[in-house]
Amino acid sequence: MSTVMHLNLRVDPTQYIPQIRNVPGYDYIHLIRQPKYLIDPSLFNEKVYFLNEIFSPEEYVKKNDISLLHAHHGQLAVLLLPFKMKTKLPLVTSIRGVDATLAEGRVGYKENMKTLFEKGERFFPVCNYLADRMNSWGCPTEKMRVLYGGVDLNQFTYNPPILGESQNILSVGRLVEKKGHHILMQAFKKIKDKYPKATLTIIGSGVLQEPLKVLATQLNLGDSFRLLSHLPKDQVHKEMSKADLFCAASLEASDGNVEGIPNTIKEAMATGIPVISTTHAGIPELVTHNKEGILVEENNVKQLAEALEFMLENREKWEGFTSEARKKVELKFDQTKQLQQQAQFYDELLGGLK
Repeated sequence: MSTVMHLNLRVDPTQYIPQIRNVPGYDYIHLIRQPKYLIDPSLFNEKVYFLNEIFSPEEYVKKNDISLLHAHHGQLAVLLLPFKMKTKLPLVTSIRGVDATLAEGRVGYKENMKTLFEKGERFFPVCNYLADRMNSWGCPTEKMRVLYGGVDLNQFTYNPPILGESQNILSVGRLVEKKGHHILMQAFKKIKDKYPKATLTIIGSGVLQEPLKVLATQLNLGDSFRLLSHLPKDQVHKEMSKADLFCAASLEASDGNVEGIPNTIKEAMATGIPVISTTHAGIPELVTHNKEGILVEENNVKQLAEALEFMLENREKWEGFTSEARKKVELKFDQTKQLQQQAQFYDELLGGLK
């Protein structure tokens, strides 16, 4: 069994643990830069190591019988390039969103990525949209393999929507600009008077927590709005079970930061919650407008408000949307299938010899 050394941002449940630890036919080394990035100690085991404690890449690779390097963000792959050059191992890079942009003002990043395109063997953008962005930067098409992020369908049981009287709208995602929470809040304000029983719940944490609280006060959303800080998964699932609509108002941030395809939309679709989102980035690869849900232009308060109203007025359409949505997730975004695809990409790169 070949061993892949994965370099990841952090050790926590949100950081692609299955794509590191559950790839069929492959063992793993889970590498992070320093001990401070070990966020969830329950995920620590004898296969977690720290990059800053590796002094001889060649000896480390030989000792652990490593066959392949996999960096889970573009900036981490740049960091691994010296390691790759010393060990002569093939390098795979996952591209997840911000790393296909010049967001966050990282000096020299584009030049470093161009070097990576030359030296790296494979790139796994999480959607075709990001593959196109990478290609426009100069990444050769033949080096790219789109690898969608998968959902563990065992954790998300499909239940047809209940056509009751509640009007609970839910959004889940970090409190950062590209999630578009501020647009959703403004759209909700537009429909609030027509639907006085409607509620909006946003679950997440991040730098915009206080600005969003201020915006809620300015919009006079009152008790109809809740901003919940980051919750454990079981609590998020509980909130999803009470939601009538799921909305992800994703948009390109002012610094150029973009999404790939938010996993929260996949989870809502798997669960049976009708979805409203935007035509941002890779989202149309997941949601076909008026088939698996409703899509509107990003950063468009008026269209989003109209979509919310359309959904609330046409509950008879919900089961059609959600049944198609579940089928789509099962077909293209099932975690088991995506992990098998990842293993096949590894096999291809390693010549099928393990």
